[in-house]
Amino acid sequence: MSNPQTPSADGADQRPRLHLVHNPGDARAPGEPGSPAPLPQGFSTASDLHGENRDHQPENPLVDPETQRRALTEIERARAELPPRDEAMFGTYLGSVVRQLEPTSEADPANILASLMAATGVYLGDGPYLRAGDDRHPLLVWPMVIGRTGIGRKGAGWSAAKRLLLATDPDFVERNIHSGLTSGEGLTQAFTADEDEATGPDDGEEKSKGKRRASLLPPGDRRLLAFETEWATVMARMKREGNTLSATLRAAWEGGNLSTLGVTARIVRDTHIAILAHITPREFQAKLSASDMAGGTYNRFLPVLVAQTQYLPGGTGADPKLLDRLAVDLRARLDTGAQLGQLRMTREAAALWQRLYVEFGGYSTDDGPIEQFLSRAAPNCLRVAGLHAALDGTPLVEPHHLAAAAAFVRYAVASARAVFTTSNPKRDKLARFIADAGPAGRTRTEISQQHFRGNEAAANITALLDQLAAEDVITKTFRRPEGRKGGRATETYVANEHHEITKFASDQGKR
Repeated sequence: MSNPQTPSADGADQRPRLHLVHNPGDARAPGEPGSPAPLPQGFSTASDLHGENRDHQPENPLVDPETQRRALTEIERARAELPPRDEAMFGTYLGSVVRQLEPTSEADPANILASLMAATGVYLGDGPYLRAGDDRHPLLVWPMVIGRTGIGRKGAGWSAAKRLLLATDPDFVERNIHSGLTSGEGLTQAFTADEDEATGPDDGEEKSKGKRRASLLPPGDRRLLAFETEWATVMARMKREGNTLSATLRAAWEGGNLSTLGVTARIVRDTHIAILAHITPREFQAKLSASDMAGGTYNRFLPVLVAQTQYLPGGTGADPKLLDRLAVDLRARLDTGAQLGQLRMTREAAALWQRLYVEFGGYSTDDGPIEQFLSRAAPNCLRVAGLHAALDGTPLVEPHHLAAAAAFVRYAVASARAVFTTSNPKRDKLARFIADAGPAGRTRTEISQQHFRGNEAAANITALLDQLAAEDVITKTFRRPEGRKGGRATETYVANEHHEITKFASDQGKR
């Protein structure tokens, strides 16, 4: 399949389209600074895209200037915290699809792209794959869409992608996309139902011992997209003592067999699972501890920071005719790509991959929290590139596939840095409270009772302290009561600006 024409990928113009409504009278050529996204073939105006009846509605509805100014201000504020983005990430087939859906959605195009990558990677199944050394990499992509409530428009991005998926294969959307991750045992149970007899969600019936569980997935189908709109809730579940979800997810990212070795031991073979997670920056900062980052679960994800791009108060989404045309093409590409086996690189792509491998592999050499989070950037880049190649129906990864994948992964890197460096008032106030104590530091009890006045959950306090420790702002120590040789040591936190002084004094006292 030929590579479709896509907008310029030079990344020179990073400004979003800030129209309250799409302006069909904009005479600037696509790609010029401030120009709107190009209209799909067969549509002459934005009114056509919205499915509006041009015989009864004006092409340029009157917009109050003050409302327009306020809309532009709100969009600029919403997108101010986003890192720069290389438009090369849209330089493949999926990018061209996003460009055609973008004018009728308030969602960030990076959000729509990430959603489509997660879904199409699952749809393709475990047939197409790449090898990195001895490791087999399925084309599974796990985006974590991070956006503020409301202005993030996280749900709008999924809605745009879902409409296209429904037009492409409604059965896949109904049977292979589910929510509700709770535990490792629960995830494996989704694949181990009695598939011979239970054929649908409502077909379960009483058996001799208890209730027989209906099949969640189609019989023999091991493809699952776990779509979690409240990932913070899943994070809280994973922190519960004895919960095995985190370990099971790490195995699921690899593809293949899953197993749990509890009282009811299970093994599920040939699974093909992706996760599409939504979370706000504040929830992510508050609930992600240093141990979570070091544990390896979150370096499987690609964080994508998103925000609203425009206001469309009268929008009705993409035109059904456009969706039908896109769906026919997408279904053909998915069916062709699913038949592929091992993917390889062209000579030119292999040369580019050498440079990218060194670039992305460097994140694993540092010990900071962001670097730990991004330590799988290289294999994630490889997977995204393979996905683009499979959707082009070719077993060969070409340079433009890698270039688009690298641009997406770089944006994920920048998103992670932006999220972790964004000011968190609660964390900053805690850091000041600890620093104000000087070399004596603050005990855990003082932090809980004096600073938070008993109004903060212990798990949230731990997460904040872990973040400050990971960022080298504070140091955790254990001190015994003065004047006593015995006694239980007290957990104490000292600001690092005072920690060296305290440590030196302690060492002097031992001489």
